[in-house]
Amino acid sequence: MTQTYHELVLRGLDGTTPLGFLATLGLARVLRDRPETPDLGLAWTADDGGWVAKLRSGRPLNQQVILDALEAALVKNLPDHPARLYEELKAVGGLDFAAVRREATASRRRDADFLAAIASNLVGADATSQLQTTRRDYHLGNIKSILERTQREHLRRTLFKPWDYADPLDNQSLHLDPSEDRRHAYQWSKPSGDPERKKRGGMLGANRLALEAFAWFTAWPVGGKLKTLGFTGFGANDTRWTWPLWEPFVPPDLLPSLLALAPLQDDPIENGDRRRLRRMGIVAVYRVRRILVGKTPNFTPARKVA
Repeated sequence: MTQTYHELVLRGLDGTTPLGFLATLGLARVLRDRPETPDLGLAWTADDGGWVAKLRSGRPLNQQVILDALEAALVKNLPDHPARLYEELKAVGGLDFAAVRREATASRRRDADFLAAIASNLVGADATSQLQTTRRDYHLGNIKSILERTQREHLRRTLFKPWDYADPLDNQSLHLDPSEDRRHAYQWSKPSGDPERKKRGGMLGANRLALEAFAWFTAWPVGGKLKTLGFTGFGANDTRWTWPLWEPFVPPDLLPSLLALAPLQDDPIENGDRRRLRRMGIVAVYRVRRILVGKTPNFTPARKVA
């Protein structure tokens, strides 16, 4: 008997931007465990000059199905989310990494995956994931706000509409979108105390979903720092993050393997590797630099490198 699949294009999720890509991976991570979306597959399709996400499932897909599933799955409070481990890492005596590992099972490993992405017991507690681009003193507070404030309408605008950046940025952003480079030369108002941050500039739903993607990006110790999957370099001038986009549907559990493809990190990517990536179904590769703007890391706009 032939399996029947149903597809849904998500025109809000543009994989050519770092926040759009992360929000999509976070969505896939949430939906892979939901009964509403069995046999989930994720692909990208060309749309209006970009590449937008496309889902496939063994059950019918539409806006209501996706939003109902997200509302049922996304928790609102920090103690219910693996991000609470940030607090436990800072606690007196530190976090018991072995205990988190012992409690993990093949079907129940949210904490272990998240912890493997944000910390290591082989480096100091001040070593952070290269995906963390909020300042350390703001990071956990912003996560709390994102968890508590995200509503169904924020998710709907993120998934199904071109992004309008109509949500406030102040204290509710993971700082993953290049548009959040708020240097004075780029705007009229002084960056510190900019009143516009309290009114607009962000996509709260995208930040909420991107938080779920962190667990895909395992980090490991290198020279006393954390190296994050998909990144090369450590310095302010040589750190970059590269990710692929693909046309065939792939199951969510295959995503880490795609992110880890070695040719993605070459600069430039040689023609032979481009052909091999193409044969694997990878249709585009995008890259950002991770720079420092004052004390705050920032991603540059993405450029296509293959």
